[in-house]
Amino acid sequence: MKLSVKAKEELLKVLETIDENSKGIRIYSTQGCCGPSVQMDVASAPQPGETATNIDGVDFYIEDSLAETLAEVTLDHNGFGFLMNGLKKSGSCCG
Repeated sequence: MKLSVKAKEELLKVLETIDENSKGIRIYSTQGCCGPSVQMDVASAPQPGETATNIDGVDFYIEDSLAETLAEVTLDHNGFGFLMNGLKKSGSCCG
């Protein structure tokens, strides 16, 4: 995974203002009505089944099953929220 300059700035702001025990960003998948969804949250340490990695000075705890999915993704921020550019979606029922 790559990180845009804007995303890095925004993530560092989030980590500075959140609970001091939260040191990184957890990226994990959840099952929704239209298939798997990639989610992000702040976290203090990796959980079992996650790999810790540092990208451009930001600690990430990435669910092992997402490593291949996120390999070519660039995490960006458009001023309103985070985007995962290059994330390939599986077929879904949602429009």
